[in-house]
Amino acid sequence: MKKFAFVSDFDGTLSSKDFYHIIIEKYMGDEGKKLYNEWKKTKKINVEFLNIVFGSTNLSEKEIYEEIVQIPLDRYAKDFINKIKENNGDFYIVSAGTSYYIKILLEHYEIQDVPVISMEGVYSNGGIKIIPDPNSEYFSEVFGLDKRKVVESIKKNYDYIIFAGDSEPDLEAAKTADLVYARSELAELLRKENINFTVFSDFKEIEKDLTERGILI
Repeated sequence: MKKFAFVSDFDGTLSSKDFYHIIIEKYMGDEGKKLYNEWKKTKKINVEFLNIVFGSTNLSEKEIYEEIVQIPLDRYAKDFINKIKENNGDFYIVSAGTSYYIKILLEHYEIQDVPVISMEGVYSNGGIKIIPDPNSEYFSEVFGLDKRKVVESIKKNYDYIIFAGDSEPDLEAAKTADLVYARSELAELLRKENINFTVFSDFKEIEKDLTERGILI
């Protein structure tokens, strides 16, 4: 059994901005913002919502690629991932978005050997379509992917799990981790439930904290 794994959400955590927010702002304008605000009042940001947004772009596959490689990745992400590996840890990305754009961005930044546990996606009708797998052991009726189930599965192979996230789909996964880093909506939800976590603004801060804890050297 290995010592630890660092499990990170992607959108808004490893990247500094959710891809769907980028698409809303650039391609949907005020109508997109209205859709987002109305949706949040009664529903969760789920696959149905994401497919509406990602299906709105009317772009070629090459143009979609160009949008993906402009997703703002945390500037310390690559060095942080390498630091985890240097300390005999493993780094995982767990996302309720789609591996379609995550894998393209990782390849663009030459980040290798990082497992991505997410939903499949395809280029379709000028946009990206997310395709949840109802037969997956990690399937969620709400988010398409149950991050808690993913973290619990990963946890079987490690002494402890460190988790980082930023939004509601990360909540249950955070509860099952041994050490949690959070910001934005996830931080608010964890405060409400009196669950311990450390606030972060970037992965350099997380690295500093893990070094002070003696986990990284």
